[in-house]
Amino acid sequence: MTMSERLIGERREFMDMARRGLKQGLTADKRAASREARADEWTKWLRYRMEKRGGDPVAHLPDLAAELEERIQDEVKAAIKKLKSELRKALD
Repeated sequence: MTMSERLIGERREFMDMARRGLKQGLTADKRAASREARADEWTKWLRYRMEKRGGDPVAHLPDLAAELEERIQDEVKAAIKKLKSELRKALD
């Protein structure tokens, strides 16, 4: 990969992150900081799992994916429950 291809890829990644941040009302810097904090949390989670169970980090990727999916489902369910509650209040 040439230097210009790498720079184009980094620029594309930055712009994508900035667009997603704007959709959430965040600046690119705040979005990057938030992402870095989440990456640190996942790193701690993975290190804990490796200390607890041992093994190669790659061996823990299925558990990481399952944990991520469960967290997403929990967040979605909580958001739906909150929305339903707010709609009921608004309609009463």
